[in-house]
Amino acid sequence: MLIPISHYNSIIDVPTQGVCDNSEDCSSYLNQSSLIHDPRLHSVLITEHCIQKRVNALASDIVRDYNHTHHIDILLVLTGSFIFTADLSRAIYRQGAINASIHCIKTSVYDKTIKSSGEHYRAVTLELSPKNIEGRDILLVEDIADQGFTLSWLKNYLLHERSAKSLKICSLLYKRLDNPTREVQNIRNQLEIDYIGFTVPDVWVAGYGIDAAYEYRHLPFIVRVNEEYFK
Repeated sequence: MLIPISHYNSIIDVPTQGVCDNSEDCSSYLNQSSLIHDPRLHSVLITEHCIQKRVNALASDIVRDYNHTHHIDILLVLTGSFIFTADLSRAIYRQGAINASIHCIKTSVYDKTIKSSGEHYRAVTLELSPKNIEGRDILLVEDIADQGFTLSWLKNYLLHERSAKSLKICSLLYKRLDNPTREVQNIRNQLEIDYIGFTVPDVWVAGYGIDAAYEYRHLPFIVRVNEEYFK
């Protein structure tokens, strides 16, 4: 699917065949043989060019909402959002001259296993806690909102245990789940995400900081993973 420049100002719904910018040669990007030489990867889902344009649009929205300040506290969710946060924070500075303090938090849920469509809940474990965030307006930056377990836990932790003054959530990807359980649907319905880059189909993805069994974070684009190789 081609994306015209005017569409970057709103959430982009990514089909299973992937998206590329209308200035790109989609036949080169959205097929397995041209950029991917790994049978564990299926295809390119979102090209590098599309990601960068959408990140700049997200930064513009954030600058608009934070135009009352010259400083922003960004909380990076390790490890998946480290590339996204780096690009986003620089885009925020370029567009609004807003300085940022970047804090880190790390949780674990999935490890090397693939989620099941019938899951009701997964326990979230805190592995790294941020310092000096009490009383601050926090922008939480995540790579992907899937079943919502991690973001729901983080929201409760930051507001109620760490006494953040306010919390906004920015997620590069939001997954369109095919058959969520009632519990998962309730979690997602109650989870308000302020800034979303792309919605993606219910497939396993990697690249641009997101891993599949600890691999592929370095890819500059988002790929669809052949899940059978990781079961």
